[in-house]
Amino acid sequence: MTKPRLHIGDKNYSSWSMRPWLALKHGGIDFEEVLHALPEQHSGAPAFGAISPNGRVPALDLAPGVTIAESLAICEWAGEVAPTLWPDGPPGSNARALARSASAMMHSGFSALRTDCPVNIRRRTDASRMTEAGKADAASVDAMWTACLDHLGGPFLFGRFGIVDAMYAPVVTRFVTYAIPRSKTAEAYIDAITRDPHVAAWIAAAMAETRQLPRSDVA
Repeated sequence: MTKPRLHIGDKNYSSWSMRPWLALKHGGIDFEEVLHALPEQHSGAPAFGAISPNGRVPALDLAPGVTIAESLAICEWAGEVAPTLWPDGPPGSNARALARSASAMMHSGFSALRTDCPVNIRRRTDASRMTEAGKADAASVDAMWTACLDHLGGPFLFGRFGIVDAMYAPVVTRFVTYAIPRSKTAEAYIDAITRDPHVAAWIAAAMAETRQLPRSDVA
């Protein structure tokens, strides 16, 4: 294998695929993109057992028999290859620790927001579908963005675009798709993310897709 191969799902729907794709792009890491159709029904059962150890996408093939599963793990690998994906400072610095904390929070948290507002970049609707728990998650995300941006001045969470921004980029699309209420600071961050050339390229590709998943398009 001459370069890493990143297996991803539909760009309109696969939030977890968007994250490592952006990290690799921003890290200047050359890779081959392999697009797969996500399952029609969200059964929770792994659908890509021949591709990834956990049966899911994204997955990054590094060499025969060496495949990285999980978005955050792929991003961490990218951060080792391209250290500028984490904030400046020595290993263990406060900024790097906080960026990792925020990234891990996205990886494991905000489940109500994810359930209420599945990623669907093409769709435009409103926040009326959101539960109180989902609204609370959105408010927590807004507060975290605001704290980072007020402290460091933006335009991204820790100055330049990094892994932490890749982790939250799909959340940005959720705020846009569902017109989720947000602060002025969060709105400025959303504008910065959507103007980023690599994010814009992903969004354009998602807009060009025609496949529909009823579980995300009708609900």
